Amino acid sequence: MTEFDKVLSRKETASTKWDKYKGTDILPFWVADMDFPVAKPIQQALEKRIAHPVYGYTVAPEGLAEAIIAHLKNTYHWQVDPEWIVWLPGVVPGLAVSCRAFCPDNHR
Repeated sequence: MTEFDKVLSRKETASTKWDKYKGTDILPFWVADMDFPVAKPIQQALEKRIAHPVYGYTVAPEGLAEAIIAHLKNTYHWQVDPEWIVWLPGVVPGLAVSCRAFCPDNHR
């Protein structure tokens, strides 16, 4: 269970949200950073992964595509073909691909 009512201080933790303008009256509404603890299953999965001493590049875990397809179908009633799923190395490369795909050539 996620603890949405537990307040955690991120000050002095190299937090962009809180440390960028520390000492000012600026409220950091400009960044989508949450100040509640991560769900225990996520924390445990990360702890399990970091227990291995090599952090090389990885592939998508088995079953991830199926989990995404099931989530989209159950949540949005959207049937996704597995061939539509393309793994990208991050959000910014994904945005770049989207812009190239959907913006006219003269707007790139």
